[in-house]
Amino acid sequence: MKNLVLTRIDDRLIHGQVMTAWIKNRGAEQVVIVDDDTANDEYMIEVLEMAVPEEIAIGIFTKEDGVRFFEQGLDAPTILLVKGPKVLNYLVDNGINIDEIDVGGMGARKDRTVLYKNISTNGEEKEQFNELLDKKVNVYIQVMPQDNPVSISEYLR
Repeated sequence: MKNLVLTRIDDRLIHGQVMTAWIKNRGAEQVVIVDDDTANDEYMIEVLEMAVPEEIAIGIFTKEDGVRFFEQGLDAPTILLVKGPKVLNYLVDNGINIDEIDVGGMGARKDRTVLYKNISTNGEEKEQFNELLDKKVNVYIQVMPQDNPVSISEYLR
């Protein structure tokens, strides 16, 4: 998709140095978050709006509204942020062209095991990643721009 400069999975969404580095690295002018829970939480919307640099536009959508937003095309370089792979399968299945996905952070939880360094997944998330790979989406792990990307497929076996 034209002007989609980064699609990133990070369960913290927007946070400190990592987001600042990616915004600068990709020349992004807007950040779009697609997450049902966040889009329905006024407090979190306010927190996230304050977390992005002032000159960066932000949009926070449910997955359905995200499809409608992306269907219109992007006028500015955009970073798409989601918390996990399931919503990306939804977007792709609903016609949104996503060529590659950076897995930047999926923290440890009771139901997850470590996949790679700071990336932890459960069985359903692994299935979701495999579905994305089956759809010919390049899924890789790259926490910071200066890190070398590592294909997730090596770790899903």
